[in-house]
Amino acid sequence: MGRLARRVHCKSAMTPARSLGCLLLALGAWACSNPKPPPQVEQNDEERGRILIVVTVDWEGRDLTDANIGAMEELRARRPDVPLVQYLNAAYFTKPDADPAATRQQISRALSGDDELGLHIHGWERLFEAAGVTFRASPTFWDPSGVVSQGCSFDCGHEVPISAYTEAELDKVIGFSLETLEANGLGRAVSFRAGGWMAKANVRDALVGRGFLTDGSAVPSAHLASEIGDLPLWTWVDELWKGTDASSQPFQLATAHGPLLEIPDNGALADYMTAQEMVEVFQQARDRYDESPREDVVVSIGFHQETAAKYLSRVDAALDAIVKESETEGVPIRFVTAAELATR
Repeated sequence: MGRLARRVHCKSAMTPARSLGCLLLALGAWACSNPKPPPQVEQNDEERGRILIVVTVDWEGRDLTDANIGAMEELRARRPDVPLVQYLNAAYFTKPDADPAATRQQISRALSGDDELGLHIHGWERLFEAAGVTFRASPTFWDPSGVVSQGCSFDCGHEVPISAYTEAELDKVIGFSLETLEANGLGRAVSFRAGGWMAKANVRDALVGRGFLTDGSAVPSAHLASEIGDLPLWTWVDELWKGTDASSQPFQLATAHGPLLEIPDNGALADYMTAQEMVEVFQQARDRYDESPREDVVVSIGFHQETAAKYLSRVDAALDAIVKESETEGVPIRFVTAAELATR
């Protein structure tokens, strides 16, 4: 914001000496109220865009181990200035042996007050049945004609795409998940990511019907090809998010209940991307920023809670390189949440 300066009024008819004195007085008044660079420089700084970086965490709903939660705690200690978009999963609370208080305490270890608490859903049998929805064991990410690969004596269904359910069924599961997380002090989500990135139209309709503002499921299939390129999930992602690549930016999607801001997962997750590959996504964003420095450019990178002990170091290394490059090249960056992007 521009600063207010005292104005010095001079009459038009003046002797040269008086005119000079008035000029000096004006300059003195300006210097007192403008100790920093002139207003024009500040205005240009304000008009500059930034590279906005979203760091996300997918909580799969499988388990909460000390190794993975501990890795996240270490990240928080090193980077207290980086808010995370925590896509939480209510499935932890529906396991047969779930202790709500212990579950809540374990999750809370990895959270910071600056984080956004979002929602993540996979097709877990216990979660869907707790929401009053009949579980479907097929299709799966790995075999469209097969059934879940694990028995359901404890829990299963992680690999069943939630898009296999109707909007009405999804509405029940989303509602149950929101209520469960909120009842356990874990916020009221407005941002979402689907398990396996499978947020088809029925999923998006159900989300907006429940008041969601953003979805982060659009992902470049090219980022996943080396890991799952020979599996049905890759084909589904490729078809659903066709045209999404490392440079894709947030866009509005129409749903039956109103608009939804899609925030592409353009840097994917650390299970599929090396630190250098994440940095390359940032560098593409930097090139785009250089071409239009008054526009914001969004980069999304992240990891899974369940594999944090193994892959979180990739995100940490990428953040080191991104911050260093920002400082050495004078590229302005800012760490933001998905909800912030929705309200810009």
